[in-house]
Amino acid sequence: MVPGTVKIPKHGGPDGQGLAPEVIEELISIVKRGLFTEEQINQAIELCLSASKQQEWNEVYIPMLVNGLKED
Repeated sequence: MVPGTVKIPKHGGPDGQGLAPEVIEELISIVKRGLFTEEQINQAIELCLSASKQQEWNEVYIPMLVNGLKED
């Protein structure tokens, strides 16, 4: 189950070192299995954002998270 108040902010810079898509896929899997609290989810998203490059976050990872965290 995905908590109702997951925040997925836009990346405004500065760029991080870059993040592998597998990290986002694993985060989605963890969230869908109910292993994180809402606060832990938001912290993990912020950590992923800070490690990402702005373009990859805004254009690739936000859509991945939005689609991956939709209720089935």
